[in-house]
Amino acid sequence: MLRKIGLCAAFAFLVAATTAAAQISPASLEGLQAGDILFKGAGTATGTRVAAGWSNDDKRWGHTGIVVADEAGQFSVIHADTGEGRAAGEVRRVPLTDYLSDVSALGHYTVALTGEARMNYLAYAEETVGLPFDRRFSLDTVDRLYCSELVWRALSAGAGEDVLPAKSERFGRIYVSLSDLSGHPLLSELTILTAAASPDR
Repeated sequence: MLRKIGLCAAFAFLVAATTAAAQISPASLEGLQAGDILFKGAGTATGTRVAAGWSNDDKRWGHTGIVVADEAGQFSVIHADTGEGRAAGEVRRVPLTDYLSDVSALGHYTVALTGEARMNYLAYAEETVGLPFDRRFSLDTVDRLYCSELVWRALSAGAGEDVLPAKSERFGRIYVSLSDLSGHPLLSELTILTAAASPDR
């Protein structure tokens, strides 16, 4: 029995160590700036795999967030977090290192909004912090958001119009998929990172 427990503990340690080693370093995000969008790989967790499955085209990504910076130039990411366990999810602003802590594949995209449009885009993202996560994934409510909806609404606030008039549809339901965003003309793929390519590996 003790041997069995010891083997289980050793296996758990190896899994935890592998997961910890599989993190992407913030230092590997060259040219990062406020307004950039970071997509987490579909394999990050169960929820990201499900989200990726609802994309019609690009199924690499399972979660997304918007990079913001404070006055000291420290980067954070605003994203609609589902919450862990039974905890209620909400839109959170988290340090970049926290956002990357469970990621082994990451898409770094730039956004073609400048000047006042970019300021409005970022301002909208900041204003959503604290709103509850939308577990119904409905576009009819603006006071609760899911991750790709948050990014779409922020981009639309910056552009001054709906940047995604043709959204994804499945089973008669209209929604904003991650591939709606990753393939959008306003976004440009800058780089795709994997943990193996991180400088600290």
